[in-house]
Amino acid sequence: MNNRGLVERFPLEIGERTIYCIVRKHPRAKRVSVRILSRSEVVLVVPEKGSLGNAKEFLVSKREWIAKKTFQLPERESWKSFFRKTPSLWLDRKERKLCWEFSPDRKKITYHVESDFIQASFPEGNDEDDMLFSLVVKLATIYLPQRLELCAEKVDVSYDRTRVGNQSSRWGSCSSRRVISLNWRILLLDHNLGEYVLYHELAHLKHMNHSIHYWQLLEEWVPGARKLDQELNRQGRRLMLLGES
Repeated sequence: MNNRGLVERFPLEIGERTIYCIVRKHPRAKRVSVRILSRSEVVLVVPEKGSLGNAKEFLVSKREWIAKKTFQLPERESWKSFFRKTPSLWLDRKERKLCWEFSPDRKKITYHVESDFIQASFPEGNDEDDMLFSLVVKLATIYLPQRLELCAEKVDVSYDRTRVGNQSSRWGSCSSRRVISLNWRILLLDHNLGEYVLYHELAHLKHMNHSIHYWQLLEEWVPGARKLDQELNRQGRRLMLLGES
C-alpha cells in the first residue's frame, strides 16, 4: 500500500485482539468510512477537510462491526503455503504449474516458461516468500499487459497505457486519462475470471461508471458478467491477503 494521503497509523484494541487502523485523507471522499483490509488492519477514510476527532469517534462507534468483519476474514497465508496447495498461474489461456528450487549458483531469480509449467530458480539464503512474490509480480508485469491488449483488440477499444500494481482491494481501475491499472493477482484467477477483470476495466473506456449502460456493454462482451463479478468477490477475500506485509 502506498503512503498517499496517509495521516497516521495506530493500534485499536478490541477485546484481546489488536487491529491496526490506517488513517487516510482522500480528496474525493464525501464522508468518513471504514474499509477492512485484513484480520488485523483497517483503513479510516476521512474527507480532505474532515475532522480527525470526529472520524475517530466514528471509528470507535464501529468497534463491534470491525471485530465481526475482521474475524470473518481468512487468516493471512504465506506464499509458500499458498503455492504448495494452489500452484497454478494463468499467463494466458493455458494453466501452468509453478515449480521452484533454490540454487547456490544463482545470483538472481531466473525462470523459464514451458507449455504446462513455470520453472523458477532462486538464490540460496533468501526468504522463500519474498522470492515467490517478486517472481509472480514480475510475470504479471510482462503477461497482463499482453492479455489486456488482446482483449482490447477483440472489442476495438484503445487505451493510453497499462500499469500493474499491488492494489490492496481492487482488481483494476481505469482513469480518465485512459490509463488502466491491473492487480498482479489476476494471474491467480482462472482464465475466464481473469479475462472478465480485463474486460471490466476496458468497458470503463466507454462508460466511466457502473450504470445500466455500462453493464449492458459488459454483458455483450462477457456473457454472464454479473455472475462472474459475484465469483470474483468470493475468491477475492482470500487472494487479496496474499503479498500483504
